[in-house]
Amino acid sequence: MNKKLIKALFISCLALIFAVSLAFAQEKGKGHNKNIPPGWDEGEKKGWQSDVPPGQEEKDEKLKKKTNKPEKKQGKKSKSKIEQEVGENEAEAQGEKVKQEVEEESEMKVKEEEELKKEEREAQSKTKKEKSKAISEKKKSE
Repeated sequence: MNKKLIKALFISCLALIFAVSLAFAQEKGKGHNKNIPPGWDEGEKKGWQSDVPPGQEEKDEKLKKKTNKPEKKQGKKSKSKIEQEVGENEAEAQGEKVKQEVEEESEMKVKEEEELKKEEREAQSKTKKEKSKAISEKKKSE
């Protein structure tokens, strides 16, 4: 019982230390939130008509254009993933179709073989009948 209690306390202490270390590891300095410009939280913004300091709007628009390009690329990537999945589904469907065609062909071959065997049996029975007729005719003629 004591060992279990000691283990439980040890594990809970480790979890507490880990949680506290994560809290201190997150700093609120530079680069904490990349959507907010540095110094945004400090002081009053006078003369600003947007989220960007005066004179920086053009640079911000250029940055937005640059950042929009990767988003478009991500969209293309996601489309390509979707296209890959669609291609895989089509390939599976084609594989199933081919499988069905092969099965149908094998069934057709089996049926053809059975028909050929029937025809051979009929031909053999006809030849036997003809032979027996020929023999009976010979006997009659004698």
